[in-house]
Amino acid sequence: MKASLEQFFANRFTDADNEIPEVVQYFKPLKVAKDELLLESGMVCHSLYFIVSGSLKTSFIDAKGQETIRHVSFENQFLSSLHSFIKQTASTEFIYAIEASELQFISYNDFQKLISRTTLFRDFYIKMLETTYLNNHWRIETFLRLSAKERYEYLLTHKKEMVQRLSNKNLASYLGITQESLSRIKAKK
Repeated sequence: MKASLEQFFANRFTDADNEIPEVVQYFKPLKVAKDELLLESGMVCHSLYFIVSGSLKTSFIDAKGQETIRHVSFENQFLSSLHSFIKQTASTEFIYAIEASELQFISYNDFQKLISRTTLFRDFYIKMLETTYLNNHWRIETFLRLSAKERYEYLLTHKKEMVQRLSNKNLASYLGITQESLSRIKAKK
């Protein structure tokens, strides 16, 4: 399972190849079942997850019990409740496995050690924060500017894997609409 993680770093940080073995040794394997809870709202997020296979989601539950998915990650991507992870404060979101997944994870303390010890991990952290900012900006902008139908069409064109791999329930939650609304949008295609 570490081979995927090594390849991830090797493909993106060619200047620091010699640091990859040190970085990878801090990650630990974890297998989770479909729908398994990795983080509950109100708990502190102590882990950053790398997805070897499968998929994870971060989501919020409103007062009516309605789930809204903030983010979905697939193979060769990282996921965490980043606000909670960085500040080591209680999370307001949940992390679930959408599919049975094989993960590599790093603890907050080991994460901090690597940032202070290696150029590779400092560079990775900057890239991770940039990617998170851009993803969040895109999510906010599409919710403000696009209709539900336009958001769905964007996913079909640019993030087809989400449409193919997510259940209608999860896809509707990610789009911020009901399953019925999603079914109507799909029927018009």
